[in-house]
Amino acid sequence: MTFDEIFEAYYNLYRLEADTPASTDDEYTIAKRLANEAVRRWENYDGTYWNELYATLTDAEDGDKTIATATTSYVAPTDFKQAGGFVKVLSSTGTTQQTYPIIEPNEVQFKDDNATYCYFLGSPKEGYTLHLNPTPSTALVGLTIDYIYYKQATLFINASDVAEMTQPYFIVNRMLANRFRGSRNPYYGSAKTDAEDALRTMQLQNNAGTWANPWEIKDNSGAVFGASNLSP
Repeated sequence: MTFDEIFEAYYNLYRLEADTPASTDDEYTIAKRLANEAVRRWENYDGTYWNELYATLTDAEDGDKTIATATTSYVAPTDFKQAGGFVKVLSSTGTTQQTYPIIEPNEVQFKDDNATYCYFLGSPKEGYTLHLNPTPSTALVGLTIDYIYYKQATLFINASDVAEMTQPYFIVNRMLANRFRGSRNPYYGSAKTDAEDALRTMQLQNNAGTWANPWEIKDNSGAVFGASNLSP
């Protein structure tokens, strides 16, 4: 759903009117603030890593994406939150030419100067920077940097912006609940319940895997500390 579609659904439930206000109306401005509050609620819910918030540097709108001469520091996308796994340098055909395993910054002190690794430094407000070690060789200059990262949820700015979550009606009900709470409307409780039910359902679906690859916890109950779990 786009923001305009969310606004229409929200306002029709709130006022029970066929017509919705124009984007210049105060109701539209208030609704956008309520919608973005709902997005933040979803983004930070119960430590959940939402599938919709995994992205690649290639698809990001900004961030340094090309290896430069004698350069080890590269700006990460502005919506960067966390990264893990590997940073890859790709040829024009998409073939991996170099792989840098990502480590925590506090592990750098234990690495040899010539070891191959990378790490991210920064903060959500100041932004993050990717650091590569060692300095990329001249053969890599001009090639493409790519990695998977976990991003911040996208807030609504324009009317055509689309909700990233699987059940955008959570936003509608969360908006209703907060509007009802502000006006001390007795329907606040029911709207909040509808929103929280949708949120829990999304979390359950997110953490359940797929029909072809269901999520499960590996049973290590018979394992002995320090012993191999591999069959002979």
